[in-house]
Amino acid sequence: MLAAALRKNEVPHAMLFTGEAGIGKKTTAITFAMAANCESPGPMASGVVFSDNGVQSTSNEDIRIPLENKNINPCGTCRPCRKIVSEKHPDFHYIRPEGAYIKIEQIRTLCSALARRPHEASVRFVLLSDAHLMNAESGNALLKILEEPPENTIFILAAPQVADILSTIVSRCRHFRFNPIPEDQLEAYLIEKKGMSPENAMVVASLSGGSIGRALSIKNDKWAVVHRKRIIDRMEMIFRKSAGQDLYFAESLSRDKKTLAISLEIMKSWLRDLAVFQYCPDRIVNRDLQSRFAALSDTIDTNRLLDKISAIWQVERAIKGNANSRLAMESLVIKLSE
Repeated sequence: MLAAALRKNEVPHAMLFTGEAGIGKKTTAITFAMAANCESPGPMASGVVFSDNGVQSTSNEDIRIPLENKNINPCGTCRPCRKIVSEKHPDFHYIRPEGAYIKIEQIRTLCSALARRPHEASVRFVLLSDAHLMNAESGNALLKILEEPPENTIFILAAPQVADILSTIVSRCRHFRFNPIPEDQLEAYLIEKKGMSPENAMVVASLSGGSIGRALSIKNDKWAVVHRKRIIDRMEMIFRKSAGQDLYFAESLSRDKKTLAISLEIMKSWLRDLAVFQYCPDRIVNRDLQSRFAALSDTIDTNRLLDKISAIWQVERAIKGNANSRLAMESLVIKLSE
């Protein structure tokens, strides 16, 4: 869709990319900006890549984002491509949150820059990363620009979902939804490109939630396997253990905020598989645990499982809203053990 718009010279002045973190929204936005300004576009992307730690480069490894239309793909090596991918292009404005939010001062600075003519780009780009973190003031300031956009300037907003953005801003953007990457594709990528064993690639892919960024961040084989086993073992025992031991489990998980999101994802996937196994055993995520699900699934009511999954979703939202992690996790394990 993006390539077709670029070829026809019908690119909307504002676009909203939504989807889970690590799914490719920002990578696609940067690649699109390169494609619009590349001096040597071609049928294949020769060097547009993004490495595991998020740093862009122009080698021929890691993640490749081809736009499959003739003479549209950025070369990755010309001067505009290299400047955009390194975020040094004067006409590529990458706005990130400063602290917890995108602040009004950042939008005012952007307005001042956009009031001047482009320095060298044929198409000027503004990428607002984590656009859902605009506060009311910065959102309203951006809205004024979108209502009267500067000539030859394209805005790309990246956010998890439409509901996180002011409706007045959404109405002025063309929406592009980025769906989760299929699990089998993530597995194949981790095996073929990252040299992971099939078993461990399956584990990492199942924990990633369709996000290649998350998959790359947890691709350490030993950690992923050991941590997943610990969580699942505890989930199987949680209905039979005392409250004291459950609370200790909650406290131990809340200590490490870097892995807490993954721990909650493991819990959800395990509960989901318990519910799904009763009806479609071939559709479970944790395929290596099939025999364990067979022993458990008939003993647990599906509605109770759905209630527990909902409880995890509520805790995830609370933690994202800066709730106390330990108290939130203690409340969760009590609900899970009911």
